[in-house]
Amino acid sequence: MSGAHLLVRVGETTAALPAAAVRRVVRSLRLHPLPGAGEGLLGLAEFAGEPLAVLDLARLMGAAGVAGASPAVTVVTWIGPAGDRELVGLAVDEALEVAELDLGAAAAGAGEVLVAERPVRLVDLERLGEEA
Repeated sequence: MSGAHLLVRVGETTAALPAAAVRRVVRSLRLHPLPGAGEGLLGLAEFAGEPLAVLDLARLMGAAGVAGASPAVTVVTWIGPAGDRELVGLAVDEALEVAELDLGAAAAGAGEVLVAERPVRLVDLERLGEEA
């Protein structure tokens, strides 16, 4: 079982987002912080004339990250289960490449695959943020 994924860098972690869910990769979106917002929500930005919640992917993955008030790159993607998904921005440090990943090679329950000998964390966009 394989599939195309967008590889992104979040701090020291390389993560893989299913390419089919990604709408766009955008640089330098202007963020408007929301007072009292949860730690995972960096703020709102405008995308295609609509407000877009921008989330800190590092925090949602439980990874050490360096996302700040103005992330270098925002990946606009669908998250949530198929019947109840929503469009959000995920703040990342860098978009790296689109790669075809062998998901059958992922260690059972580890959510990680090797790409060019480096570990890559698979991000489950259907469940992202459920525990945050």
